[in-house]
Amino acid sequence: MIKATKNILTLVSLSTLMLWGCSGIKKNEGKDAAQEIIDSKSDQQSVEAQSAEQSEADKAKLLEAFRVLDERMKSMVATAKKEGPAAIEYLSSDLFIKANDSSMRGDSHTAAYLYKQLLELKPDDIFVKKKYGVELIRMGNLGEAKVVLEDLLKETKYKEEALGLILGGVYTALNDTQNAKSTYQNVLKNHPASEEACVFLAKAYSLEAQYKNAHGLLAKCSKKANAAIFHYYRAKVYLKQNKEKSAISFLRKALKADSSFHQAAMAMGLMSEEKGKMDKAVGIYEKFLKKNPRNFQVLSRLVQVLFAQENFEKVLPYAETLSSLDQTDLNLRVRLGILYTDSEKYKKAIGVFKEILAAVPDSDKVLYYLGSLYQKVENPELAIESFGKIEEESSLYVDSSMQIARLLQLLVENNEEKWAGDYKDFLSSRGDKVKSLQVEFHMMLATYFEGKKNYNEAISSIEKVRHTGDYTEGHEYYLASLYEKVEDFDKARGIVQEILDKNPENAHALNFLGYSLLEKGDDMERAYSLIQKAVNLEPEDGYIRDSLGWYYYKTGQLDKALVEVKKAFELEGSDVVIAKHLAIIYKEMKKYEKAKRYFVEALKNCKLESERQDVMEALQGLKDLRLPASSSAPAP
Repeated sequence: MIKATKNILTLVSLSTLMLWGCSGIKKNEGKDAAQEIIDSKSDQQSVEAQSAEQSEADKAKLLEAFRVLDERMKSMVATAKKEGPAAIEYLSSDLFIKANDSSMRGDSHTAAYLYKQLLELKPDDIFVKKKYGVELIRMGNLGEAKVVLEDLLKETKYKEEALGLILGGVYTALNDTQNAKSTYQNVLKNHPASEEACVFLAKAYSLEAQYKNAHGLLAKCSKKANAAIFHYYRAKVYLKQNKEKSAISFLRKALKADSSFHQAAMAMGLMSEEKGKMDKAVGIYEKFLKKNPRNFQVLSRLVQVLFAQENFEKVLPYAETLSSLDQTDLNLRVRLGILYTDSEKYKKAIGVFKEILAAVPDSDKVLYYLGSLYQKVENPELAIESFGKIEEESSLYVDSSMQIARLLQLLVENNEEKWAGDYKDFLSSRGDKVKSLQVEFHMMLATYFEGKKNYNEAISSIEKVRHTGDYTEGHEYYLASLYEKVEDFDKARGIVQEILDKNPENAHALNFLGYSLLEKGDDMERAYSLIQKAVNLEPEDGYIRDSLGWYYYKTGQLDKALVEVKKAFELEGSDVVIAKHLAIIYKEMKKYEKAKRYFVEALKNCKLESERQDVMEALQGLKDLRLPASSSAPAP
């Protein structure tokens, strides 16, 4: 099957060649037959793709067409030879141009075929024979290439160094070590300064464990020219002999002979790596790079080692240089961008990721990195733009949606008039679209509406997702608190009572219900009973302690109230309501300086405008209260 495929490929290329007008005495001979094939198989790639689907009958037809074309080509060659030098020269020139073009396009099958026909016309043309031999090697036809090259070397009496080296390589590939050695010896005899012949012959000796011969040859060659490559290969031979010290000695000699010979530095570094001596390997690579700072191979290895060591501070300058040498290595550029980020060089990181994005515009990871970086440099609009380009199918879609919501929330706080509509629309639409975000986004909406004292809208947002997905007991408390704010106490208490029905020992539900009764002034005894039970269940809960203190305040027991609310403040010092309660108690006890202190504390912790307004109402009557600059709550 493989042979048939190769013939088909050659057929199509040959058919194309004939259509170019392969000329001779009969220029158009064979054109019509070839046209039938070419019309439906315009190039090699299309034929290769289609041939896999063709029936055996179709393949047979193609092979038959190849046979016809081959016969016509041979007929043209025969006719030219018969008609004499002028015809031979005319057809030879045409064939050479097309063979050379096929070779340049990487079509070695067609090139070899044409060179072979050309040799029929000019059998003594050494240049064409070389070309033919090379194309045979490219095809992998080493056996036939060997025959061609052997004849060539005999004809040229081993005067052509390159031919000898190529033939030696063919022998080596065919595991014919004896002939390989003999060929390299002949090359050296005719070209004593040939570095390649010396090295290849030494390698051949080494393959047969003739180490003495290998060292002797390389030593002899190095006397003629103190080239680093000879020392380097002596080191390789010593390594094969397990003589590491001698190997290192010759690797150093190689670097002394040529400080830019990176193979020696790489070999020494890798030897250290294999022993786990990574710091020593790093030292070897860095020493080499001091003289050769832009050597790609050593730079690449050093960067890999430093990344493996997580030595991110040291790797940064090397990674920068390496990236400048190979801007197509996107993985390295991503790493470089991350390094810039870790080093807080955010503008440089943004520049790198923008370049990467130009190459891979749909990369969700790069878009996410860019969005995060724009957050770092406080450019929320560009961050939203980057996060917004991440497709729904991406594993980063949910997280990027969360980032957009938080960024819009920030923009709303700074400029509500401009961004409130976008914020609400995004939370509503994306929350309905992504189930895992549904509850969280509707809670964010509820918080926004609560801050605007639009409690009914807040309640509506939560009711849409009640008992779905990630909806929790904590959300139920929040919903109940909103119903209290619209004075629908029955609804609020009903929600909390459902929690208590499931667990009568739920301290938070007991506290909520007790505090609700307390605030409205309904059944103070029951309120106290519920709150006291909650305290007994959770004595270190600041919110429950605050409720008990507030009961004492409501019933005029200021000393007890102060003890409990101070305890609550110790437990939950950042809570606005607890700080406000403590301030009110001090105010009632006429301890105005302390009252001022805790009113200020409450204002500092306000996150919603509604909270701030409640505190401001409570501090009425306190004169000369100086508020700190930071006390104003941000716009919702």
